[in-house]
Amino acid sequence: MGLFRIQHTNFEEVFNCNNLDTLHKEEWDDPSRINEESWQQRYEYEASIIYSIIKDNPHIKNVLELGSGPGVLSQHILKNNPELNYHLVDKPFAEKYFREQNFTGDFFVKDLSNSFDTDGLLDCYDLVITNDFLEHVLNPHIIVKTIYQLTNKNSVYLISNPNWRMAHQFLYRGLFDFDNILYFLYVHGFECIGLYGSQLQTPKYPRLTSETLLPEENLYDWNHYLLFKHREDFNV
Repeated sequence: MGLFRIQHTNFEEVFNCNNLDTLHKEEWDDPSRINEESWQQRYEYEASIIYSIIKDNPHIKNVLELGSGPGVLSQHILKNNPELNYHLVDKPFAEKYFREQNFTGDFFVKDLSNSFDTDGLLDCYDLVITNDFLEHVLNPHIIVKTIYQLTNKNSVYLISNPNWRMAHQFLYRGLFDFDNILYFLYVHGFECIGLYGSQLQTPKYPRLTSETLLPEENLYDWNHYLLFKHREDFNV
């Protein structure tokens, strides 16, 4: 059998990626976008989801948010739950704005793109949040594996997973299709225990074969908020 060679190597053009660097762009260079009404409405909605999770899990005291950006979501949550021990992790540009705004919580500067240094963090968290974050990292396996190690059977893990129909940029196309993200978390020791919809809707593109588990009423949600816990039958 002969060796098949792909002759066209301009992947940015072939895959319509524009510039791959945009996937790692420091999106908060212009912090004014934080004050846009649409972003504030989204953060308020996401905070309402987290309020309900905390209400259902009153033992939650220690929270870890990865890829937190400057921390706007955290401030919404801490406004109603000031007793939480809230840890945020992101890059220096996000910490700069966090400090300038005198936000509350503990900010840790780490590059999560291809590794997860846990120095300074707690041994265990009751709630972990990755809000539109995993699709931007080079090694989501390392992130999710470490999250499992930083949680226990009583912990919960909330993921905001973008719907491909909203034309978000993913490092690994297909990995975050609904069935695939559930499987990815399953093989890392997590089972899904909750699905929350979005305020926004996407174009009405047909269902994929990798969306068999996605309820019809959530098919066109802008993103899906998935709640996970440890699988009882998982052996590390």
